[in-house]
Amino acid sequence: MFAPSFISPTFSDVFRVHDESTAGRARAGEEATPARGGTANSVAMGCNQSMIDRAKSYVTKAETTVDDLPDILQKLVSAKQNDASKAALHALMEVAESDITASAVVRSGKIVQKLHAWSGSRDPEVKRSALACCAMLSLSDEAGCAEEIATPDFLANVGNMCKNKDKLLVRAAARYFSYAGGNATVRERILSANINEQVWTFMKSKDQEVMKLGVQAWSRIADDPLAAERLVANDVEDIIKFFFIRITKTDDTDVEKWCLIAVARLAQAEAFSEKLATMDKLPIIFVKANDSIAGRKLPAALCIANCAANKLLRVRLVKHRAFQLFVEMSKVGSHARKDMADFQRVAALGLRNLASNFDLRALAGKIGALEAVVKMLRSKDLEVARYAAKAASELSLHEENGRKMVLAGAFKPLIEMAKSGDAYCETEAVAALANLALTEDNQKQFQKEGGMAAIEVMTLSKNPRVQHLAKRLVSRMRVAKMKTAARFAVQMAQAQKDLNRRRQGGYDDDWNGRDDD
Repeated sequence: MFAPSFISPTFSDVFRVHDESTAGRARAGEEATPARGGTANSVAMGCNQSMIDRAKSYVTKAETTVDDLPDILQKLVSAKQNDASKAALHALMEVAESDITASAVVRSGKIVQKLHAWSGSRDPEVKRSALACCAMLSLSDEAGCAEEIATPDFLANVGNMCKNKDKLLVRAAARYFSYAGGNATVRERILSANINEQVWTFMKSKDQEVMKLGVQAWSRIADDPLAAERLVANDVEDIIKFFFIRITKTDDTDVEKWCLIAVARLAQAEAFSEKLATMDKLPIIFVKANDSIAGRKLPAALCIANCAANKLLRVRLVKHRAFQLFVEMSKVGSHARKDMADFQRVAALGLRNLASNFDLRALAGKIGALEAVVKMLRSKDLEVARYAAKAASELSLHEENGRKMVLAGAFKPLIEMAKSGDAYCETEAVAALANLALTEDNQKQFQKEGGMAAIEVMTLSKNPRVQHLAKRLVSRMRVAKMKTAARFAVQMAQAQKDLNRRRQGGYDDDWNGRDDD
């Protein structure tokens, strides 16, 4: 399922150790630079260059970079005493956000084992530092680092820290799950071992920071329809109460945002979305979705879009003016502010999910949804265009909608998308073209815009779905050509008959005139 980019937090300020005094001196221009002749004067005073460099190292700390990785890895492997372990972990933390670091950690074959051992250390600082490194390394999508770290024993060990008396350690454990929970493999292991129950304990913590991290972890684990269903399999009512108390009463906008994100993702589960309606929470969601603050509007609108996948709720959502909400959101272009860049993606998803029966498709055609979809098809953002193609595919099943979209220029961007080389875009574009080219008028327009050449290329695609749809569309177009040719032949035959009849009639008149003579 769609997962918008707004859910990704900024981690640049997490676990970073800054030397404030050094930064202050640098800003004030108090760096150890030689005056009046610089190095020459220093040498003249009996100081060689190596002594000067060493003195500078005491004043300004050198920044650790990925270029230092070989040295860092060596220190990690050889560290045995706590002080050496802390120094090595601190150095690793400085570069842990890099994919290069994650890949190097996995290739080393020893660092992950050391991190596991340190996470069980008796020294609280070593334990917290090891968990922090594991959390940062788990953000990488490269090299399977998150999967290497998240062994069942390690996950159980970190989950059991939820009741530890050391608040900083509890925060480090909650942070690990908030970072690693977005990985599909880690998510599955968490759910299989029921460690989501410990994550729920983090969420109910009286420590606001732990609670917030727990909510982030829960929302990331829920970023999959099957995972969402498993999370709400029990106590769905208690889960809804927990989130909506914070959505409606908290003064912390960050907590409110993450609770809305969690609700949006859990709404992928039918049981959850139906319970939202039963408990009369949809009006609250619509109020948030119509807010001017993007941090509220976007996740709330995503919740509505996911609820629209439930056929039992579509009419109720339309009565709350869901169509108008998504049409309005579609007008925010990809050039807008960063926090509004996902508006069109959510709008396209919402229109696609709502337009899943004949009456709602007809209604969508009357309130500007067709124009919104065609506009989003032209987006330079491939994900926006892909979801718009899904919406076009659904809406075009109403014949009048299909004709209007073709006249508005839907074929050209879809044909371009079909040739984009992106497997997902190709699939959605060919499916939309197949639905739009159902009528004879649209088929003529399709051929006029050069669609046949693109689709014939798609029949050679390695994607079986694209290949199947393309072949079916080619067959349909050939049948349409044959029908057109047949009709033309019939018309020509009829015209010839009429001509022959008229000629025969003329001959008869001539003979009749001669007989009269």
